[in-house]
Amino acid sequence: MVQKNIIFNSFKESLALIWKNKSLFLLLFFMQISFFVVFSIINITSQTKILENTKAITDYISQQKLDEASATDAVLQQKSILGDDPLMISRNFNDIVKNFRIYLVYVFILLIIFIAIAWTLTCKIIHKINFRQLINVFLKNIIVLLFYLGLIFLFFYSLLNISITQLAAESSMLFIKYLVFLIVSIILAYFMFISTSLTNHVELKNIVQRTLSIGIRKAHYVLSVYFINIILFIVSIVLMYYFIEKNSFILLLSVILLIFSFVFGRIFIINVFEKLKH
Repeated sequence: MVQKNIIFNSFKESLALIWKNKSLFLLLFFMQISFFVVFSIINITSQTKILENTKAITDYISQQKLDEASATDAVLQQKSILGDDPLMISRNFNDIVKNFRIYLVYVFILLIIFIAIAWTLTCKIIHKINFRQLINVFLKNIIVLLFYLGLIFLFFYSLLNISITQLAAESSMLFIKYLVFLIVSIILAYFMFISTSLTNHVELKNIVQRTLSIGIRKAHYVLSVYFINIILFIVSIVLMYYFIEKNSFILLLSVILLIFSFVFGRIFIINVFEKLKH
C-alpha cells in the first residue's frame, strides 16, 4: 500500500506540476523535439556513409566469381579468390568502423548536453530554485553523466577495435561481448537516472552511496517507475505504428504522446526518487 501511495501520489503531483509550470513544460517539450531532430540528422548522416561503404563491399563481392571451379583456378594461378583488389573490402570495412566511431562520439556529446540541460530544467519544475542553484545542479549533472555515459561509451567504443579478419574468426565471441556490454549498459542506465534525480539535494560526494541505496534497497519502487514510463512509451509507439497510414490526426496525437512521455517521465522519476532518498 505504501509503495502504491508513493507511486500514485507522485504521478498525480507530476501532472499537477506540469499544469502549474506550463511555460517551462513547453520549453522542455520543444527541447525534446529538437533533440529528436538533431539525433535523426546524426543518424541519417552516419548511416548514409556506413551504407555507402557496405554497398561498395557487397557490390565488389557480387562481381567476383566465387564458385568452386573459379576459386580453384584462382588458387592454381596464385591469385586471390576475392579478385584483383581484395584489400578494397578491408578498406571499406575500416571506413565503416571509423564512421561508427564518429557517430558514437556525436551521440555521446549530444546526450551529455541534452540530458544535463533537460534534467536540470525538470528539477526547476519541481523546486523553486534560483539561477545559481540551477547552475550548480547542471554542473553536477554533467559530472554524473560523464561518469555513466563515459563508461557506456568506452564499452562500445572498445568493441570497435577489431579488423575484418577478427570479425570473421571471432563472430561468436563478439556476440557474447556485445551481450555482456549491453547488460552492463542497462545496469548503468538504471543507476544513472537515480543519480541525476538526486543532484539537487545530495552532495556530489554522497551521490554514489545514495544511488546504490535507492537502486538496491528500494529497487521495487525504481522498477515500478521505469515500468510505467516504458508503458507510456510503448503505447505511443504502438499507436504511431497502427495509425501511420490510417488516421493522420491520431498519428499526430501519438507523436505528441511520445514526446510528452519523455518530458513527463523525467518529472515523475525525480518526484519519486526524491521521496526515496530518506
